[in-house]
Amino acid sequence: MTVTAIESVTRHKMRVSLDGEPAFVFTDREIREWNLTEEMEFDRAEEEALVQYVCREAARTAMNLLVKRDYAQAELYRKLRERGYSEYFARQGIAYVSSYHYLDDERYARQMIGGYKGTASRKMMMNKMKQKGLSDDVIREVMEASEWTDEMGITRELHRRFSSAEQIEEMADKERQKLIQSLMRKGYGYGDITHVMRHFGEIDQERV
Repeated sequence: MTVTAIESVTRHKMRVSLDGEPAFVFTDREIREWNLTEEMEFDRAEEEALVQYVCREAARTAMNLLVKRDYAQAELYRKLRERGYSEYFARQGIAYVSSYHYLDDERYARQMIGGYKGTASRKMMMNKMKQKGLSDDVIREVMEASEWTDEMGITRELHRRFSSAEQIEEMADKERQKLIQSLMRKGYGYGDITHVMRHFGEIDQERV
């Protein structure tokens, strides 16, 4: 293994490339401690020691990120890559926190649902989870288990705007269309919206 480049990232941080590929970011203190220089070649013992050290640092970085908030696995992987870790070291960091169950995509998805349930459409919620890097299988499983319905979100939206079914019935056509369009922009389907509007007075608000 050879150090092929040491490039400045910030005033006190340097990106180190190994065998032609960016591998990790070290502080200038760490550069000195490891005596790293460009074109430096490692013997097997030195290589193993450096790799173990960087793996521990990647794991520590992952832990520090998780202390602040939960992450989906793909989201945490992107964060580690942004911190300068190569694919290998980023995956080692992920493997470490996963082995202690600090990282759990299903738990993270359930927490997301707990925060949004009844305030967004299924379509919007699923898009949010996909943006976090959650897999289709995880999304499908947690959505089914949550018994999330768009009726809940639409009803909550209407209760926020109206105090009675009569207010909805008395709306002018133009205002009714504006209301429907605003709800459709949130991901709700036209059929679900009109159904809830027609039966607004019959829906038990306590369920939402």
